[in-house]
Amino acid sequence: MIEARTGHPVSSDSVEAVKLYQDAVDRILGSESGATETLDRAIELDEEFALAAAARYYLAKDAGEPGSDLHRERAERAALKASDWERQHVGMVIGLLDQPGATLDRAEAYLRTTPADLLVVSLLTGNRFFYGGPTKQQAVLSIFESVEEALGDDWAFLARLGFAASEAGQRERGRDLIERALAIRPQSLFSIHALAHLLHDDGAAETSATQLGDWLRVYGPGARDGQMYGHVQWHLALAEFQTGDREAAMQRYLSYCSPATTTCGPVLTLADCGGFLLRDYLQSGRQRPLDDDVTGHIARVWGMIGHPFIALHVAALYATAGDLDGLKRCEAAIEATPEGANRDVALALVSALWDHVAGDYPRALQTLSTLSPGARIGIGGSNVERILVDLIEASSQRRH
Repeated sequence: MIEARTGHPVSSDSVEAVKLYQDAVDRILGSESGATETLDRAIELDEEFALAAAARYYLAKDAGEPGSDLHRERAERAALKASDWERQHVGMVIGLLDQPGATLDRAEAYLRTTPADLLVVSLLTGNRFFYGGPTKQQAVLSIFESVEEALGDDWAFLARLGFAASEAGQRERGRDLIERALAIRPQSLFSIHALAHLLHDDGAAETSATQLGDWLRVYGPGARDGQMYGHVQWHLALAEFQTGDREAAMQRYLSYCSPATTTCGPVLTLADCGGFLLRDYLQSGRQRPLDDDVTGHIARVWGMIGHPFIALHVAALYATAGDLDGLKRCEAAIEATPEGANRDVALALVSALWDHVAGDYPRALQTLSTLSPGARIGIGGSNVERILVDLIEASSQRRH
């Protein structure tokens, strides 16, 4: 059989296994339910199916599954008997997951010869969104535009190109692309998530609440186990919060978005948890102790505290609890990381939150004023994170 996006032959003796793999990749790219189970069935039919094993490793790694290395080892072993392009694909997927710094240039070179490999495109751009620094928006958009001719009207590509365009300030183009993606595959969690981001950045909370609520009523029952289900519920909780229904927003957060209830991976779980609770604290001024599931999740991501994205959200959680000692622990851990721009930005974010909690609002404002627009983009993630920094600034200004 032929791999649907790249047009390359697939090395498998089982036609059914290949069909299941192609279905699973669509589910992965849509962040939808059932990808793991579908890949497991494909691998049962063909234990030496390199592409399926690599995709299964991607899901296991993202979810932090114990024993995920077994999937990587299966993929590497099976790739030895696969075709050249399959070996390259497996190497790109594993490299981008395990050693991204050493793989980024090779992945970009690979896409010049295999531009329709959307799973690799998605992993590469996801890394750039998180680690790409001040120029990441244009860099990510450029990667998508470089493969546009090959992927054309592929719904999963349109959603990603639209998200990247909107993040780079091309709002109308981004919305058109995202809506085209949703028209082709309306059940895609990734696509509705991209629309939620665009509406959030446009300040359209009421429209977002309506559209997300309508989507969840139709597609939510079949999406419950999808990778981004908790995050889409978070966007709806955020829209409810912004329209003044704090009680409904908090209940939704606790039911679907907290570390104890979400379907998301560790980093997105931290962002949703820290981002929501900090917004509530900044608006209400009310502090609340951290639940055990939250403190447990902080421990899970602590090894990444030197990255500004992680530092912002971990410090946000300690700030919501009024835990100055916790903020000092953040600061000490970051100071122990290698010197550089990321370290400086991470320290500034933690310091500003410490000053906010301590009531030294002028100093918090002074610290945040040192963060240039480029430094704020370099925090990582999307515009949602930059708006969160704006909210810390605005709260300090009100209390100044």
